[in-house]
Amino acid sequence: MFNLIPREVRFFDLFDQQSQHIIKAAGLLHEMVHDFSDARAKANAIKEVEHQGDQVTHEIVRRLNTTFITPIDREDIHDLATHLDDVLDYIEAVAERLVVYRIKEPTSSSRALVDVIVQTVEAMDRAIRCLRAMDPGFHEHAVEVNRLENSADRLLRESLAALFDEQGDPIEVIKWKEIYETMETVTDRCEDVANVIEGIILKMA
Repeated sequence: MFNLIPREVRFFDLFDQQSQHIIKAAGLLHEMVHDFSDARAKANAIKEVEHQGDQVTHEIVRRLNTTFITPIDREDIHDLATHLDDVLDYIEAVAERLVVYRIKEPTSSSRALVDVIVQTVEAMDRAIRCLRAMDPGFHEHAVEVNRLENSADRLLRESLAALFDEQGDPIEVIKWKEIYETMETVTDRCEDVANVIEGIILKMA
């Protein structure tokens, strides 16, 4: 009987939409750290994308609460929505810290970390696009997300080591340490997304 009731597949559209918000926010962050003029306006633009992402998250939760049969397990939908929201939140947090901490100019380390963030969210997006068809090709993209997260982790360690060696102002050390760690957390949350997708596809295979 349940097979005769259509499943609500709009969730896949919403996941794709949220991923596009993340890609847009990462692109804006990349633009911000490579050209720091008018930084507050650029941070506000990222904040606006984050607000749009919140609306998508709310819509996913609303549909989850009103849909009888979902295309994948409810807890997986909730987990994926939550982790995608986290990615966007941390990108926005990076931009906000760059402004609130009165950063004069982004460092080469911060630019390198944001370059990795852009690559990671793009690989994550490719994994998300495998979800609708349960495409086993997701594995290639999940491996790439993991590789990039490891790269960001290595960059973080190198950036912190250089910061402690080269920066004499302890306040600047505190500021940049938190910014670097927040940047690396973006890639951690992308890996969380890839792990949820992997669990879903393996479960549905």
